[in-house]
Amino acid sequence: MSRKFVFCLTFMLICGLNIGNAAIEVGFLYLGDNGPFTKPALEFAKATFSTTVLGKGDIKSDKFKKFAVVWWHEGDTDPGALSNAEIDAFLDYAESGGAVLLTGWAIRYATPMGLEDAEARQFGPEADDGQNVGITVLQETLDHDLVKELKNIDGDTPEVGDRIQVNSTGFPKSGDYYDLWKNFITLANTWGPPANDWGDKVAAFGYWEAGDGKVFNMNWRLPNYHANNKSIDQLEQLTENVINWLASESAYLDVSSYGKLPVAWGHLKNQR
Repeated sequence: MSRKFVFCLTFMLICGLNIGNAAIEVGFLYLGDNGPFTKPALEFAKATFSTTVLGKGDIKSDKFKKFAVVWWHEGDTDPGALSNAEIDAFLDYAESGGAVLLTGWAIRYATPMGLEDAEARQFGPEADDGQNVGITVLQETLDHDLVKELKNIDGDTPEVGDRIQVNSTGFPKSGDYYDLWKNFITLANTWGPPANDWGDKVAAFGYWEAGDGKVFNMNWRLPNYHANNKSIDQLEQLTENVINWLASESAYLDVSSYGKLPVAWGHLKNQR
């Protein structure tokens, strides 16, 4: 079994892997309004990844397993509750090794998924409040390559303790677990307005473990894809980094060589 795995890895290293952004299959889900906080997020996803738009009828475990990452973004409205079967579809996908990214008010569903006991605070949307916000780099942020091609607020390559601005004003329909979370794994702290350092109190950048998979949460004021956000390039790069990392962790990433031979990454990992 191990010899077969080593052979597969050797073959891929010789042939080269084609797992660039365009090859990452992303399922983009929104159930509320496709307004000014949601539409640009979808346009970014389509331009950056191999993205399929999902609707309520697509909330099925087998459907989700066609994607390395399922990105659920609700930036404009509250889409309402999900059925138990729909919640179970997310859990089955994640627990079997999938990767879910929650942004905007999609954070509310971390509670019915059983990832947190408390109800998330909700707020927004607000198009313009003039406040700069972002993340503060931890060693874990660097270890997971989540600041690739980003700049700190001084325009330099980020190091531990540096601040990175990703939003210049306003915020989507969103929420947080301010001082309420218990199970969250923080990968970067948060700051903003400039005088405040929230640390990991708002649980805005990191993930929950769900079986063999992950449910990543990027929320609070961070995921503002609105046209008013002058730091949109930084936010999009951060989102790209998160999705790339989640895809690399997902059992449903399709790895292809330059010879176009598809290999299921989850299958390869199981051969070790």
